[in-house]
Amino acid sequence: MTRGITVAGGDRLGKTIIFAKNQAHADFIAQRFDANYPHWKGEFARVITFKTEYAQSLIDAFAQKDKPPHIAISVDMLDTGIDVPEIVNLVFFKLVRSKTKFWQMVGRGTRLCSDLFGPGQHKQFFYLFDYCQNLEYFGQNPPATEGVVTL
Repeated sequence: MTRGITVAGGDRLGKTIIFAKNQAHADFIAQRFDANYPHWKGEFARVITFKTEYAQSLIDAFAQKDKPPHIAISVDMLDTGIDVPEIVNLVFFKLVRSKTKFWQMVGRGTRLCSDLFGPGQHKQFFYLFDYCQNLEYFGQNPPATEGVVTL
């Protein structure tokens, strides 16, 4: 919430996927989010997994630019195949040992998005928060940043 890329004139965290280890981990992340941000409880960040009731409806809402949820907490379901150009933050909270799957997951942030930050201000980059050293595992060394953006 404090280090990710923001949208809406800096008023809101941009679309974010948190890749969780398992269902219990995803539920725990959602519970901690709701405890820390009670005014957004149950709306801003949502668990979207195969066990989630009406998961497709949540994915459809997540895919809409200004509609919540803005944070999707997922276990495998959003790792591949989802095309949401507005995604600007990826959070790796799980180990990934398949190089193909890892790059598919990174690909969720690579979609181009026109006018994301306002007229003529297109998406040119995204943030990747890797808490499980997946980049190191695959021998990558991208430039690092603290992740603070003011738009």
